Amino acid sequence: DIYQMESPDFVLLFIPIEPAFALALQEDLTLYNKAFEKNIVIVTPSTLLATLRTIDSMWTNQKQQENAIEIARQAGALYDKFEGFVSDLIKIGKKMDEAKVEYSAAMNKLTEGKGNLVTSAEKLKKMGAKAKKALPEAILKRAENDEDLLIETDN
Repeated sequence: DIYQMESPDFVLLFIPIEPAFALALQEDLTLYNKAFEKNIVIVTPSTLLATLRTIDSMWTNQKQQENAIEIARQAGALYDKFEGFVSDLIKIGKKMDEAKVEYSAAMNKLTEGKGNLVTSAEKLKKMGAKAKKALPEAILKRAENDEDLLIETDN
């Protein structure tokens, strides 16, 4: 059943009686190598703890490598998302600059120059146009000041 799942790299064969293992090695010096070729590590009471610690250390290193790979993947994704965010902010800034230019052009048409829209509309009101509302005072002053400046520069 083990081989149907993901198979382990090695299997530990624990021999609890070290003298018995020593006798087996005397009979066949290649016993340890034969087992290793079949991905079997023979351990005894004197080597078990060191072997388990080595395996634990290897697993810890493998987990750290997997974490480092995942951190690098997430860092790349974060960087890409951050780049998109910065690009969007730059686009927003450009659109805001464009909107400021368009706003300024519209305000100029509204309040600047001889016969600007605010002054023209106020003249109509003064001539008797029935209006229920009044333009904001700040806009009226801005238009009047600009028209006054034009009259002064014409003289």
